[in-house]
Amino acid sequence: MKFIFRIGAPALAALGLGACASSAPPPVAPDGGDAQRLVALLDYVGGDYGRAVQGGQVVSAFEYEEQLRFLSDARRMAGALVGPSPADDRVLPALAHVDALVRAKADAREVTRACRSAREDAIARFGLRTTPTERPSLERAQRLYAEGCAPCHGARGDADTERARTLDPQPASFRDPERLGGLAPYRVYNALTFGVPGTAMASFDALSPADRWSLAFYVFRLGHAGDAAGAPAAMPLADLAIRTDHELEESLRALGHPDPAAGVVHARREAAFEEPPAGVGIDATRRLLRQSLRSADAGDFRAADRHALDAYLQGFEPLEVRLRVRDPQGTLAVEGDFGHLRGALARDDASAARRHAEALDGRLARLGGGATSRPRLAAFVIYFREGVEAALLVAALLAGVVRLGRADARRFIHFGWLAALPAGALTWWLAARVVRLGADRRELVEGVVGLLAAAVLFSVSFWMISRAESRHWMGYLRRQLETTLSRRSLYLLATLSFLAVYREAAETILFTQALLMESAGRQAQVWTGATLGLLAVAALGAAMGRSVMKLPLGPFFAVSGVLLCLLAVSFAGSGLHELVAGGYLAPRPVRFPTVAWLGVYPDLNGLLVQLAIVGVVALSGLAALRRRSEAPAPAAAGAPHPDSPA
Repeated sequence: MKFIFRIGAPALAALGLGACASSAPPPVAPDGGDAQRLVALLDYVGGDYGRAVQGGQVVSAFEYEEQLRFLSDARRMAGALVGPSPADDRVLPALAHVDALVRAKADAREVTRACRSAREDAIARFGLRTTPTERPSLERAQRLYAEGCAPCHGARGDADTERARTLDPQPASFRDPERLGGLAPYRVYNALTFGVPGTAMASFDALSPADRWSLAFYVFRLGHAGDAAGAPAAMPLADLAIRTDHELEESLRALGHPDPAAGVVHARREAAFEEPPAGVGIDATRRLLRQSLRSADAGDFRAADRHALDAYLQGFEPLEVRLRVRDPQGTLAVEGDFGHLRGALARDDASAARRHAEALDGRLARLGGGATSRPRLAAFVIYFREGVEAALLVAALLAGVVRLGRADARRFIHFGWLAALPAGALTWWLAARVVRLGADRRELVEGVVGLLAAAVLFSVSFWMISRAESRHWMGYLRRQLETTLSRRSLYLLATLSFLAVYREAAETILFTQALLMESAGRQAQVWTGATLGLLAVAALGAAMGRSVMKLPLGPFFAVSGVLLCLLAVSFAGSGLHELVAGGYLAPRPVRFPTVAWLGVYPDLNGLLVQLAIVGVVALSGLAALRRRSEAPAPAAAGAPHPDSPA
């Protein structure tokens, strides 16, 4: 059943528009539906209740009666949308609470808070989209406003036109800071969608949602016309869409902005039309988090965990690469917050889940705004960071085969890492254009590759350290290792070289693409930083190779074995972290520092495996030292060792 509501003159003025112009998260509600009407009504009541009731007394009987009718309509709409009220529904009780406060003539601030809470419940319950799916177009908004809105609202938004003076009620001025300060673009968007029945303003639903959003944001740009741009304010589009000017100013003040008022001006005039598309995905992530909290508050922790996982895989993970080039530490913190949230849900701890979700929401809001400001430095850090592990591994392998007198084996190692470069590019191309892997499958692929590389690294490091005590029998050892290397096949070295570089190559390509998108007009800086990063990696690898080559054979094995052990720890931790993020392993968060470059995360899944790797390799090294201390003196020159083959 479709319910129609009527907005009279007070509602018209409040909107700032005159006589013109389950196991899965809920699907996004259709544009213009009753769920959206419900939210529009709550916005009106929350914004204008203070004009009807002051100090517990009704000061405008007309507005007070109108708001009671709106709440009655809202409750009927919600009842039809929800159907037989499920035990976990929060919308109907929230609306009943607002209605009770209004009837009791409660304080305006209390009613506003209750309306805002009920609105959030409705948005989460019905899957409402509160952010445009694409960046608002300033050019398109200017054209649409001039054609359809300027005759009544005026070219400057001050409603000082010949036609406006003939209308009753007259259109409100967008230049009135008091009026505009209590509005949000989402509220204006709803007014454009439904129109204002009983007035000269008809619905603008013939326009596309994107055009209505552009107009809604343009209204606020007009409201701040003539003001200085002020200090830039990085705010995600999701916040700019649903927050009033007053709320934006409070948020910027809490974030330590040097001039919050000027920041609001910049956000309304510039940022809304320059917001990178990543903000849309941030909004989807936050919407799914709200759904997770609803399920947790209702006691359905299994569904809450699914929604939290969806928030990561469907909302955050596709944006992770782009966000990481903006703010690596902030992105890493968001990943950790997701782990803590899912850990609280696994313990059926609703209060802890809400605490972690609120912290996560705040981080997402800060992460969603702005863009990369220093692309050259960002590119250098990315290429250096991603290349260090691979370079150290390849350098250690090359040094090892040379020290064993098998310089001819270097071509196998070179073949491995050279083949990994086009393989990484091909994998990225197939995943992006052909296979269309879901986020969970990408996490699975990355996790499996990391664990496979860790297993090979662990076996090699164990083998090296267990032979570190044999340095007194260099001749015998060299003969044995040459034979062993031949028997075990050099393809193992090529495979290890391939896996190490392949894992980093695919990820680096993704980072490069994201950085180029985030650095429009400054791509040359990206390539300069990338080149410098590669040169630094090459220099580090060469220096490492030369330094270990100077070590005696025994210490050489020990140093190389420890290095490979650390790389095995890193690969194993990162691989298990990907499997947890993808939902293949249940999170087991603990209090432990994060050391991302070493693959150490505060989760028992990875920490226990990493501890086992270090423990086994350490015991092997201790056993080697013990055998060395107990071994007899080396045989005389020319005499065969007792254990040598006949």
